[in-house]
Amino acid sequence: MNFIKRGFLSVSRKKTKSLILLAVIFILGNVISGSISIQQATDNVETSIKERLGAAATVELDYEKIDQMSEEEHMNLEISNLDLELIKQIGELSYVKYYDYSFSTWLGSDTANSYLGEGVEERYEYDGPSYDFQLKGVNYAPVLDFEEGIGNLLEGRAFEDQEVENGSSVAIISKKLAEINDLQIGDNITFTNSVYSYDYTTGEEKLETSRDVILEVIGLFNPTSVSVEEGDRDQGMFDYMNMEYQNTVYVPNEVVISEVTYQFEEYLKYDEEYAAIVEEEGISMTDYYIPIFVLNSPEDSRSFAEEVQPLLPEIYKVSSSGDQYDSIAAPVESMSKLAGYVLLIAVVATVLIIGLVVLLFLRDRKHELGIYLSLGERRARVVGQILLEVMVVALIGITLSLFTGNLLAQGISETLLNAENTQNQYHDMIYYSELDAYQTNVTMDDVMASYEVKLDFSYILIFYIVGLLTILVSTIIPLIYIVRLNPKKIMM
Repeated sequence: MNFIKRGFLSVSRKKTKSLILLAVIFILGNVISGSISIQQATDNVETSIKERLGAAATVELDYEKIDQMSEEEHMNLEISNLDLELIKQIGELSYVKYYDYSFSTWLGSDTANSYLGEGVEERYEYDGPSYDFQLKGVNYAPVLDFEEGIGNLLEGRAFEDQEVENGSSVAIISKKLAEINDLQIGDNITFTNSVYSYDYTTGEEKLETSRDVILEVIGLFNPTSVSVEEGDRDQGMFDYMNMEYQNTVYVPNEVVISEVTYQFEEYLKYDEEYAAIVEEEGISMTDYYIPIFVLNSPEDSRSFAEEVQPLLPEIYKVSSSGDQYDSIAAPVESMSKLAGYVLLIAVVATVLIIGLVVLLFLRDRKHELGIYLSLGERRARVVGQILLEVMVVALIGITLSLFTGNLLAQGISETLLNAENTQNQYHDMIYYSELDAYQTNVTMDDVMASYEVKLDFSYILIFYIVGLLTILVSTIIPLIYIVRLNPKKIMM
């Protein structure tokens, strides 16, 4: 009789043993299935959340490290600005898709009105300097903020490379700002660069000099809409940031540098004491660039940081938009580690238990196996029959545990996630980062909402591979018993 037919007949006729083996495989399969489901879900959470956070990175001061310094270390601390050549060197790395470095300043205006927010029309008159408009310099002509979707260019055009290089007096302003001041593409908008001196005796500021900064409007942008529900605790911050962005004016870096240089040099004329300090220490106000690097993918963040960190001055660090995930996803990471340990233990336990069960069954069937061998059946075909019997039962057990293990994982993971989330609620000191504008704010609630145990193709494929391979290994080990059988001794 064909050994395949014998195998199927053995499974159907020895129902008790087949059911015992099925029950063992089903129970262990549930554990393996649940562990794989949880690991798949946590991996999907990390991928989806990091995609939302984006692939931006920057180099900035490590304020946490500075805060941990002793008073003596603070006294001896010398902070140097990032060298422009270093920024360009980092920007040429293979991980970088495109990059920009920005120099910014704030100016007022005697003729242009700033955006105050929706429904706000009354303007307050006050004495002293007014710096309502941020001139944000760019070196990347297409404007990185538009490429990354922070704003949308609605009308006009972005900068040309030659305009950026030459520092042309051109600007891109918000649509709201243009409407308030009745401006169109091709019109000029005038800002005022004012220089004030401070009287330490009276505590008053005095306008010493000023000059107009006339810029041609070449484009209009609009901030990308962000949905914030009424009453949300972040509503106030959102309104402030939106107002600030509406009053942002994009210009070439050289325009900003020119105005900062003018303001700095004019101020030194009226503060001799500070001028002496500047001359002695060689202080410069025109070498503080803020770099933003957009990487090819979020997965490049770690490799990018490892390659850049050794190039940086002391107390600088690489920050990426994906860092936010590491700070809020502790429950998910804990779940993933736990699932990994459980999976490892389940596989080892399966090999041992199934191996022991199969070995006991084989010992009970040694006379049957001895008859096959004494009748001239090859050992390989006998081994094949046993493998077939086990794998047929295993296939049924694994298929059943595929669904029940997935359901089990959903219930357990929800309970563990809620418990971990409660234990890991803490408040760290918050440091402002230049990446804040380039990443979506993600909370623990978003992470929890992204966690979903799914019965998809990748999960099914991985589970069948792991499950069947584990059963195969656990079956092969006791099959050594068959190889060592001596049919003559058995039949005597």
